[in-house]
Amino acid sequence: MRGIDGCAYELALEAPLSQGEALADRLLARVTGEAGGQRRDITDVLGALNRQGRVGLGSATTTRLSGLGARGFRWNSGDEDVSYWYPQGITGSSDAEASGQVEGRRLIMTSWYHKTDARPTKGARLSVADITDLNDVSYRHLLLVDPVEEGGQVNYTSAEYDGGNALHAGGIVWWGRYVYVVDTTRGIRVYDLGRMFRPSDTDDTGAIGIRGGRSDAHGYLFAVPRIGRYRLTSESCPVRFSWVGLDRQSDPPALVTGEYISDQVSGKAAVWPLDAESGLLETRQGSTVASQALVIGQTRAQGGVRVGGDVYVSSSSQDGNQGRLYRGRPGQANTSVNWVYGAEDLYYERAYDLLWTAAEHPGARDVVGVERF
Repeated sequence: MRGIDGCAYELALEAPLSQGEALADRLLARVTGEAGGQRRDITDVLGALNRQGRVGLGSATTTRLSGLGARGFRWNSGDEDVSYWYPQGITGSSDAEASGQVEGRRLIMTSWYHKTDARPTKGARLSVADITDLNDVSYRHLLLVDPVEEGGQVNYTSAEYDGGNALHAGGIVWWGRYVYVVDTTRGIRVYDLGRMFRPSDTDDTGAIGIRGGRSDAHGYLFAVPRIGRYRLTSESCPVRFSWVGLDRQSDPPALVTGEYISDQVSGKAAVWPLDAESGLLETRQGSTVASQALVIGQTRAQGGVRVGGDVYVSSSSQDGNQGRLYRGRPGQANTSVNWVYGAEDLYYERAYDLLWTAAEHPGARDVVGVERF
């Protein structure tokens, strides 16, 4: 792992955040007016968790992570085996709030993308899981939606790339009301839990948006709208956004983004300072410049976080088909421990000193945390 000098990485909002918020507010007014929906918030979600997680980890994961203090849960059998939704990003209440809890609960949030050749796709979704008691985990899925102008009115679509593929949502960070979601080649999207809504109808899993006086979100009970998108500026050096983690303990706190490259160790990570009061990227003269950049030094980086100056990187398929979890600092050699099959994004839970990931492959989707090393 080494630092990068002589190249600046820079993000800026593609439009003022006030414009995105105004569009989302217009959408809320239409959904709750003519389209029969209702405004909702995270309290409503926690009161409507409708799926039961399974206790413990799979035997392969338990064996693989022996001695690392592994703990976690599994999704219900339907979500464990589904072939057209794949989990990717992970965050939780330790990122969201300084206390480490939301509404007095210990929570995990993951992202999934709709893996399908069909068009249009269902985009990306979030899962909010209550892990206060790991022997009794309940959760619910929420759909990410993007407000759009349509014939002089505002409507909404699934979260997709500009070309029409489902947003991969390879990494997420939850901070206050905001959920940051990486947009692989462009930057970072911002979704607003404070502007969440319940569509009027949930009986049509193929329908999205407002039509004929009703609102739909592919059958989901909750939809979370986008309010902003940070994009690389024309002056920035190129970098991809495969994942994102949070350093909540640094001053200022910061997002850490990084690149997945399957066959080279040249993938880069960049550190983006946050304004702790607003929860948005720290902006000077209209843009945010990365405060640090480094070469990761490992292939297949699927996630990363920074803790006390150490950078932890979740890599997949480096040990046969198994992952490795690395710790490093610029100028120092990386150390590593066994990691899970299908490892993805990383999340650091401060109160328990745990590093978490959500494995992606059907039949082996453990949500697992290990003791930080």
